[in-house]
Amino acid sequence: MRFANDIGGVQADYPDSKVYGEEYFDPPIELNGAEAIEKFTWIRGAERVTIGPKDTVIEWWGWRDLVIPKLRIRPQAKVKALLTIPGVIITVSQPFVARVQQYADGRHVGGIQVTKRHPRWKPEPKPQLYALFLRVIDGRTRRAIPEAEVTLRTWDDPKKGFIPEATFFTNGMGIVDVADLPCSDKKLILVERSPWIPRTWRFRPLPGQNVRKIFRLWKPTKQTIPYVWRLQDTLHDIATLTGSSRIAVLRMNRLRSASELTPGTTIDIPCFAAIHHVEARDTLERLAAYFCYDDLDELARVNAITKPYTIHEDQELRLPGWRFFQAKRDDLFERIDEQFGVPGGWSRPAQRVLHDDPTRAYEHEVIAVPTVEFTRKHNLRRLY
Repeated sequence: MRFANDIGGVQADYPDSKVYGEEYFDPPIELNGAEAIEKFTWIRGAERVTIGPKDTVIEWWGWRDLVIPKLRIRPQAKVKALLTIPGVIITVSQPFVARVQQYADGRHVGGIQVTKRHPRWKPEPKPQLYALFLRVIDGRTRRAIPEAEVTLRTWDDPKKGFIPEATFFTNGMGIVDVADLPCSDKKLILVERSPWIPRTWRFRPLPGQNVRKIFRLWKPTKQTIPYVWRLQDTLHDIATLTGSSRIAVLRMNRLRSASELTPGTTIDIPCFAAIHHVEARDTLERLAAYFCYDDLDELARVNAITKPYTIHEDQELRLPGWRFFQAKRDDLFERIDEQFGVPGGWSRPAQRVLHDDPTRAYEHEVIAVPTVEFTRKHNLRRLY
């Protein structure tokens, strides 16, 4: 570091003080070694100090701190300093940083910082974040549902689908409020709380967006249906499919263990009654077409709806000929059709949720499966 000299000078408190002048340091005075330099100049951390008639040169290793105390600065004249850094290797990941700090009477009063980076260095992109606010309430009473499990999933690839990203639980007011979540192309939320029916929701957050959603959960109406046990069936799969437990299935059929079940045996299994709760933008025509009713009057007659077939949000609509179940992970709709003995293409999501792969159900998603008699009397409207 090279300083323009302004050393010495007359001081009122020291009668013997005098102005040295340029000739005092001509030829220049050179000090070597940290100990000698600190003894004569109070400069700490330097390896060599050369005081000449016009400037002072201080040399030190860059990884050490250089301290220059007792530097008198006159308000009328600026102190000029030139910092030279020869032969420093700067990598792409590690920049060179030089800091100059000024202290007066032990207080930090100013300074500068110089940063030099590699020409190939590029700043890291700012993280794309969004905020999520969810409220979970009972669809019938509108009361908050505390301790509901909210699983946030993110899209990985077509083979793995949505993988778990984070799990939250609603507070006493049924709220999940989370900030600084990383954005991605697709997200899926699964809300579960026994004994309510699970809900799924797929969305695509934007950077800086405050995503808000209210989930209305409905308690199911349970019913039992006959089921023919197959060789590949397991009690765990049946319990997951029906939203119950293995013990409940055994007790319902007065069985002690799954070993008593043989292929071809008819047992009773629970399921959700096929009741659809009307959502925004639902119409009776759309629902009749989605659930393959050939005659709109058939659906209207069962639910006591008269012309002009007006329905309102949260209204309960019974869907005769259908049963609701709960999908397992990586369940295919075609496999579910085969399991219940109905032609391929009939099973479908019970709720309006976007699917990247229309042949595959989301884990714990509620799916609608028709009875065999219903498929014989109605025409299939495929979803894919």
